[in-house]
Amino acid sequence: MKKIIYCLFLLSILQLLTACDASNKNLSNNSPSTNTESKNNEKPEEQRNVSATGIETIIPSGWKILEKVKGEPEKAEGDLNKDGIHDIAAVIEKTTTEPEEAPSRALLIAFGSMDKTYSLSIIADRVILKADEGGVWGDPFDGLSIDRGSVLVSEYGGSNWRWYNKYRFRYQNNDWYLIGATMGEYFTGTTTQENADEEDYNLLTGDYIIRTTVDNGKVTMKQGNRGRKQLIKLRDFNMEDM
Repeated sequence: MKKIIYCLFLLSILQLLTACDASNKNLSNNSPSTNTESKNNEKPEEQRNVSATGIETIIPSGWKILEKVKGEPEKAEGDLNKDGIHDIAAVIEKTTTEPEEAPSRALLIAFGSMDKTYSLSIIADRVILKADEGGVWGDPFDGLSIDRGSVLVSEYGGSNWRWYNKYRFRYQNNDWYLIGATMGEYFTGTTTQENADEEDYNLLTGDYIIRTTVDNGKVTMKQGNRGRKQLIKLRDFNMEDM
């Protein structure tokens, strides 16, 4: 009788130990490992990009924000329509093109809203030169900024003779207009950009300043007013006409 009771006691202990082991395995399987937790918390690259720029949803299919320097999107933020909310301007570049052909570029401007979304204002496709249009210098795109409530596009190129252009666009009367232009050139053998031949126009007032460097290095300045003329709309602006 004692042997039977002892055997039953051992059997109960074995069943209890088996149940505990199974329970521990289940708990182990249900608990996330460190690697799994890391993967779940890591944001995908696409999500980080969206968070960084906030305008990917309105970029046309087949285009991307230009990164002249890898990891640095060519964009600028500031209040462009005087509503106290940051807007955004960006240079976009086509992702698909013919072999050995530089992709087209365009200027994209979008207005921000209180909920941190953006609405497209304009895409101008004749403002930004292609990467192969800067001559020996290389890519002529030199910068995009928002300055005094307007969008400023800068370009620079050439070889021994260097040239540079700066165009200023402002939103007014429910549209975008060219309100200022600066164009200059200089020969690197004898002059620098600081004393280059330069024309600067304020298209809102008609005021202009023309700077010329003569052979002896002397700089002459001419100022005047050519009168106010009808402003060029951004949608009609063509770099080749300037």
